Amino acid sequence: MGHGRRRRQAHDEHQTEVWVRRGICRLCHKAFTILPHWLVPSGHFTLRCRQQACERLAAGQSAEQAAPQCLDSSRLPDASTVLRWAERRLLSVACWLASGALGSLFLNAPTIIAWDLPALCRILLLEAESP
Repeated sequence: MGHGRRRRQAHDEHQTEVWVRRGICRLCHKAFTILPHWLVPSGHFTLRCRQQACERLAAGQSAEQAAPQCLDSSRLPDASTVLRWAERRLLSVACWLASGALGSLFLNAPTIIAWDLPALCRILLLEAESP
């Protein structure tokens, strides 16, 4: 069931925020946000922004240099944030390799499943504990 829309931060080179849909659970009557596949829950930057930072790190740039361009130049990610994104990406790739579920196209997918496995696990844990 729909419950309107709200603005959500989504920093990258094209935008600073987006409108996201809201819903209400018919069973427990709690409101929830429906995010597009390229946004991370509780994250302020898009997955494309994270991908650019990781590509720049892989190309040999420092964490400070690897910070991607954002439309709002005052909202550039900190070097520690860029390193955390790279760490999560490596963890995700290692887990998917260990599971044998990693395909060649999968590495390029700008989705939370490919880019931030810990965030995906937090979501699944919340859903499993829901009524």
